[in-house]
Amino acid sequence: MLQFYFILKNIFFVFLFFFIQSNYLFADKLLVNCGGDFNTFLRNIGEVAINQGIDKNDVFLVLKKTQRSKKVLSFDRKQSTFRLSFTDFSKKAINSYRLKNGKKNIEKYRDLFLVAKSKYGIPPEVITAFWAMETDFGAVQGNFHTISALATLAHDCRRPEMFQQEYIAAIHLFSRGIIDLKTTGAWAGEVGQVQMLPSDILRFGSDGNKDGIIDLKKSPEDSILTAAALISELGWKPNQPWIEEVIINDISFPWQEAGFGRNRTLSSWRKLGIISRNKKFIASDKTMATLLLPQGLKGPKFLAYPNYNIYLKWNDSFIYTVTAAHLASRLGGQKKFLSNKPEKILSVEEMLKLQKILQSMGYDVGKVDGILGRKTRQSVRSIQIKLGFPADSWPTADLFNTLN
Repeated sequence: MLQFYFILKNIFFVFLFFFIQSNYLFADKLLVNCGGDFNTFLRNIGEVAINQGIDKNDVFLVLKKTQRSKKVLSFDRKQSTFRLSFTDFSKKAINSYRLKNGKKNIEKYRDLFLVAKSKYGIPPEVITAFWAMETDFGAVQGNFHTISALATLAHDCRRPEMFQQEYIAAIHLFSRGIIDLKTTGAWAGEVGQVQMLPSDILRFGSDGNKDGIIDLKKSPEDSILTAAALISELGWKPNQPWIEEVIINDISFPWQEAGFGRNRTLSSWRKLGIISRNKKFIASDKTMATLLLPQGLKGPKFLAYPNYNIYLKWNDSFIYTVTAAHLASRLGGQKKFLSNKPEKILSVEEMLKLQKILQSMGYDVGKVDGILGRKTRQSVRSIQIKLGFPADSWPTADLFNTLN
């Protein structure tokens, strides 16, 4: 009889895993209509949650405490951090507090980091860099009411498919006792010391301190092991590098070869004249790498290896990912990047005007928002090639004045 019980229990957890997995894979599916009356929306998505097997009383409790937040929508529309240049952003993000306390935490939780590396292959400095970037090691986790933030974004019609799934995942977490009705976090619904969305907590939540509870808000141990599980699932290759700083002394270097989609082997980059800042490259000659120029040819330069893609899966912001990857390198003993004298970033007004000019010329800059995003960088690169500027994807004042 006892053996039969354990068989049923295992079948249940296998079913639960694949149920969560299927919801995660189809996160682009709209569950209910977005927009309209908020209370009607809550009733409709509550029915979906009940149909997924969540206890009806738990669903009603969550719905009762859910409110629409205008403040969340304001944050969603205005993400000013991404208007900073790489050097400005990284100066704020890679500070003495994070470097000092990051190294202290790596030592403090050494045994658990050894477990994470043994089980998942994730270096402690990689996990610690995310931990620092997201919440300063748990000190700043956000004070937005989590279920209300998720419901607000699920109701809004900008990204409803994703956040409807996340709202229901949050109800699952409440029903399982992982979050409560008062749980707070980031404005976009991320929870805990490493700021994870509910669906990821459902899939990867780990009890690092073995107290029988998954608590990503108060437990560094749970946060470390959960982050390791997620990073591993995103595709991290154990014992492989992620990024390193390089030097390019030749001003006639083919700058148009830099950027995403133009990767080549390390030996090929070396033939073009790229030198490792550390004198010796940390990857083999056959390793594929992408040259990153986050602030143009006069700014810091990095070779990004395949593991860098995991940073982009964690957060698709270019400056965030280069900063987080470099912070991990710094925690691992590397030097601060060479600042040189990079060209300053255009003002928001200038960036908006540049985007409009490029758009009028037929280039796809994405949303005209004053942010130097991926499509704007690509458009800048194209016009630089056309006009004979060094094609480093960085809009200088000289380029702006020429186009203006």
